[in-house]
Amino acid sequence: IKMKLYVLLFIALFMFHEMEEICGFSVWLERNMAMLKKKYPFWAKEYEFHSTEGFAAAVYEEFIVLLIVSFMCIGVESYGLWFGMLVGFTGHLIVHIIFSIVIRQYIPALITSVLVIVPCVLLIFNVLNAINVGIVFVIFAVVGLILMALNLKLSHLLMNAVTKKLYENKAQK
Repeated sequence: IKMKLYVLLFIALFMFHEMEEICGFSVWLERNMAMLKKKYPFWAKEYEFHSTEGFAAAVYEEFIVLLIVSFMCIGVESYGLWFGMLVGFTGHLIVHIIFSIVIRQYIPALITSVLVIVPCVLLIFNVLNAINVGIVFVIFAVVGLILMALNLKLSHLLMNAVTKKLYENKAQK
């Protein structure tokens, strides 16, 4: 039962963090795109086609993947894949914090990254203490981490596609 609670807690922490990004990222990006293009062209290019709707669609897709993996892992009582996603998400939080430090300003995601990182690290340690970590768990954890990274790229493609379609529809009106 402890692992099931850990899984549900991670789902809640994920959505808590993502809501800050959905609510504030588009406005922040519009205000800071010139700075990003000048100092961080890679990031500017990554968010060239961005809208709140596109970002929300990307988060929704990530959430669906997280739910499927989470409940599948609960069903089979094997948590390696889920654990890899937890580690990947924790790394994602660290990237937000570092990026905010590097650019020396708030970014939408910073507040919840700071609030959520401690529970995520505690979850990682609690999971490692709660289960037997064998080679199968490690393999699945690595696969989960890779899945998280690949899905992040897929979600950005989805965000861009939704945004382009949105702008095409607005231009036709």
